Parts: sequence; structure tokens; C-alpha cells
Amino acid sequence: MRAEQVQAFIDVTEHGSFAAAARHTGIKRGTLSAAVNALEDSLGVALFERSGNSLQLTAVGESVLPDCYRLLTSASRIKKHCQQHMQGVENQLCIARDDALPEAFWRQVMHDLKQRYPLTAISVYLLPPQEHPQFVLRQTVDIAFGLYTAEGADVNASNLAPVSMCLVAAPEHPLSRLPNVTRDDLAQYTQVCLTYDQGDKLVSEALFSTNYLGLTMFEVIRDAAINVTGWAILPFPLVKEALATHQLCALNHDLTLDSHYYRYVEGESLGVVATALLTKVSRFLGTTR
Repeated sequence: MRAEQVQAFIDVTEHGSFAAAARHTGIKRGTLSAAVNALEDSLGVALFERSGNSLQLTAVGESVLPDCYRLLTSASRIKKHCQQHMQGVENQLCIARDDALPEAFWRQVMHDLKQRYPLTAISVYLLPPQEHPQFVLRQTVDIAFGLYTAEGADVNASNLAPVSMCLVAAPEHPLSRLPNVTRDDLAQYTQVCLTYDQGDKLVSEALFSTNYLGLTMFEVIRDAAINVTGWAILPFPLVKEALATHQLCALNHDLTLDSHYYRYVEGESLGVVATALLTKVSRFLGTTR
């Protein structure tokens, strides 16, 4: 029993006759007939009741049809697995990332990767970038993407692109009414900032204020700022839409903000899927900073 014989049986069943199957598949009628006959011979049963040009599935033909579909699916998966192996495509890819880039981008990227590499199992772990290097070092993940300051980057991290940071607050926040904000102005109000684990203690990246609310995700920080909980310093790609829709205001200031870069930390040599992911992130960063 061969996969092409099973395929011929399914094609004839779905189209109702050898002639119709030949028209739809482009395979000669005689070739289809020979394939089905060979399948029947190998199984020792008749799959069709033939009467002139009319075909009807036999009882056994009806009963084995679902398993024939399953067999072709399995055969296709086996072939694709072997092709992936020969092409260097990973069977599994584990990713760590922060949420400095919009969720809509990541959803589309994950969709595209699964469409292109359907047999690669992909796991994504969301956590602050300061915790990424240890996950790569422990080989918990294969690659990690995150936003770092120039001083805070891991020595093994590689730059993808600089990212502009925005000092923002909701339109209703008192700071949004000022023509220009100073350090003293910021110190009077709650800063919503990033918090991460460092040696069994929580560290918060609060600037200009000892009054802060530390959260572990940039997107949650953004939403807190929209909710007038406080002001925040956030990556432009993440707040671009909120600024355009006037959910947030960019505060005027003369302060010097740390330079930030979107970087990645990789484990051992990157495979095909990880390389494709890296390319997509790089292209996105090239269109929005």
C-alpha cells in the first residue's frame, strides 16, 4: 500500500468517478484506475462497487475512508519533518521577549512563523529584559528580545536598533497642562515604571521620583498612564497609537533620557526559524523607532 494509491482512492471517492477525478487532478484516468486496483489487491478487498461508469463505495471502502485521510496526513507530516530537518528548521523554538513592541506586531509574527513552519513548536515567555540573559544562559530559551539602556545591556546582547523613549501622561494629568516639565515637576507625581527581579529582590527603574508604581510589563505601564495613575517613560513604538488617538500626551521637557536599544540575546547558533524571526523584528524596527 502506497500513499499515491491511497490518494487516488480518495480522489475518485470525492469526485464520484475515475473520469471526474482525472479532470480535477490532471492525472490520467488509466493511472488512477491502476492505482486503485493496486490498492485493492494489496488490501485484498474491493473498495468500490462498479456498474458501468457508476461507482459506489463498498461497506469496507466506507469504513476505511477516514483512516485513509489520516494516513495521508501522517505521510505528509513525515515528509515535511524530514524536509525541515534537511533544511535546518528547528523542531522547537523557545523565545523570551518583553512587550516594548506592540502586541499586534507579535501576534502577526507568530502567525506568520506558524504558517511558514507549521511543524515547529514555538514557546514564548514574556518577562522584563533584565531577566533575559539568565534564561538564555540556562538554555531555558533559545533567543530573547528586549529593550535595554546602553549601560544595562548584557555583554552578549546584540543591537537591532535604537528606540526613542517618550515621556508621557494622560491628557487629564496635571503634568500635561504644563508648557515644559522639569525634574521638580515630575518628582511631585507618581512615576509608573518597570520592575524586575534581581538577585531575589525587586528593582524598579524609577527616575526623577521616589514616588513610583513598579510594574513588570511596558504595556501595563502604558495602560496605567492612560488611566491617569501616573506619568511614564515608554518606548515610542508602544505608545505611538495612544499618542495618535490622544489617549496619551508627549510631555515637553529638556531632560536627558537614557539611550535605549532593542537588542537580542541568543544561545547557540540560530536555526532557520529563529533567523526568520530575527529578520522580521529587524524590519519592523526599521519602520518605527
